[in-house]
Amino acid sequence: MNGNDDLLKDNELESALENNMDVVLAFLRLMERLKAAGLVEALDYISSDVIPDNLAFFARAFTSKDMLETISKSGNTLISALFLLSNREMSDMIKAISFNGQGIAEAVREGASGSRPLSVLKIMGMLKDPEVAAGLNAMISGLKAFGNVLKKLD
Repeated sequence: MNGNDDLLKDNELESALENNMDVVLAFLRLMERLKAAGLVEALDYISSDVIPDNLAFFARAFTSKDMLETISKSGNTLISALFLLSNREMSDMIKAISFNGQGIAEAVREGASGSRPLSVLKIMGMLKDPEVAAGLNAMISGLKAFGNVLKKLD
């Protein structure tokens, strides 16, 4: 490479920077925010301490035929999940379950431990509980809708 080529590249770079100064300044502001939040330090740690040891593993894992097939097949699933979450009612329902997951898990564990056989009379008594009735109605309605969707797959 000679001096003229270097001069041309310098001029092109200067011209590109001048023409895109707003973009350069936006990126600099973004970098300052990331630095202030500690993200730059975290990325530096990852690039210097984590990635070198695992780079070969990551490269093999993410470029394997199986991984590439999985990623390509997952595209439609990801888009459908994003569509699902864009629906306000569904999103609210998922958040309600997620934020109350610990309580739900405890109730399930409690119900399963020390369980003794349920009599028909006990089940009928449980059905009088408005929360149990609401839960069963929701489950049955959901199963009906699920069955309807599965019929359409055939």
